[in-house]
Amino acid sequence: MKRVKQYKLSKRLNTPIFEKCQTSKFALREQKNSKSSGFSRPMSRFGRQLIEKQKLRFSYGINEKILKNYVAAALKHQTKKREDALLELLERRLDSVVYNSGLINTRRMARQMVSHGHFLVNGIKTNVPSRQMKQTDKVTIREGSKKTTLFNQLTSSKPVRKSTDFIKFDEKNFIISMEESPVYSDSSIFDFATIFEFYLR
Repeated sequence: MKRVKQYKLSKRLNTPIFEKCQTSKFALREQKNSKSSGFSRPMSRFGRQLIEKQKLRFSYGINEKILKNYVAAALKHQTKKREDALLELLERRLDSVVYNSGLINTRRMARQMVSHGHFLVNGIKTNVPSRQMKQTDKVTIREGSKKTTLFNQLTSSKPVRKSTDFIKFDEKNFIISMEESPVYSDSSIFDFATIFEFYLR
């Protein structure tokens, strides 16, 4: 996804869903634009539902069919709240686990690296970003990939970001694992209740 498109989408969705838009420069520009935009019509309920759904889709880089399947699975879940079930399906994706380790700068880059077969799951090469990870799974970098310029830089320095609370990253051995299931918070930039409304209407 091109940088220009990321800025346009973040502006249209009124949320800095992409890493390149999560800067003070972008926030200040949006603040200035909102002051000079003048009168705007109130958004309809359907419009808000659509915006929330698109925010989630573009943030995780998934298509409509995949998101619809995740929502359907979350609604059928028997033991978890539907919000927690949906978040878990999104965050248990292999590309999400790699991104949340803090090793990679963006979700898009994490997805691309997984697609190119740079990572192993329990010692086996995989190139499926949507693969659902278990807490017993261990993700490592393929030996051949460690010799490339990109991974030489990664393995010779600390992660670019702190890993999330539910992901463990062993910096010494470069092993990524999921320690626990993520839990949805009301402080999230995604309004899951509104997204469920969109698919249940």
